Amino acid sequence: MKRNIIGILGSTMGLVFSIFDAMMSYADTAPIEDNLGIEIISWDKFILKTLIYMIIGFLIGLIVQFVLKRVMFNYSNKK
Repeated sequence: MKRNIIGILGSTMGLVFSIFDAMMSYADTAPIEDNLGIEIISWDKFILKTLIYMIIGFLIGLIVQFVLKRVMFNYSNKK
């Protein structure tokens, strides 16, 4: 479990980005008088986009974790 913390953090960031994206899409088309909100026209597309963003975030998190481990391993071997 400890191994995938950065991947889970990346997935969470993907979820937040998906919600933020939906909010910005609503802000583009909303009347000026409306408050900040979220409007999801197609739940199927929103869920698919959210899953894609979460998978991308998870994979980027794993890549970052791999690179950090390599850098730390090389740094600790030089001492």
